[in-house]
Amino acid sequence: ADLAPSPQVGDVAQLVGSGRAGLSVDVQISGEVDDLPPAIGTAVYRLAQEAVTNASRHARGATRVEVRVTTDDTSVRLRVTDDGEVAHARSTASSGFGIPGMIERAGLLGGTCEAGPDPDGGWTVSAVLPRSPVAA
Repeated sequence: ADLAPSPQVGDVAQLVGSGRAGLSVDVQISGEVDDLPPAIGTAVYRLAQEAVTNASRHARGATRVEVRVTTDDTSVRLRVTDDGEVAHARSTASSGFGIPGMIERAGLLGGTCEAGPDPDGGWTVSAVLPRSPVAA
């Protein structure tokens, strides 16, 4: 396992079925993802994985998680939403590294990541990463 390649955007589809019993995970990938730099592809996968894990653990009453990855010539966009109860929305300030770690991961690559209650209900994680990582 230590020598296995890092997961990439195409591996996001493996997150289907990774939620708790009774939680449906639907994944859609639109656009060209095969030519993404490995750092960007892995970051998108890890951000999606963390968001699905958070929904599975913390989204009270959620039955569905939607993972959407879209690309264009300059960026990769990730949006993960769940239909959990907003009245019991999760805090963005937690004792773990989940959301702060996601924000940091995106920032290190020149992107952004936001997480919070969705005005239409549930919780949303949105990230935008450049197709090419920012040089450090």
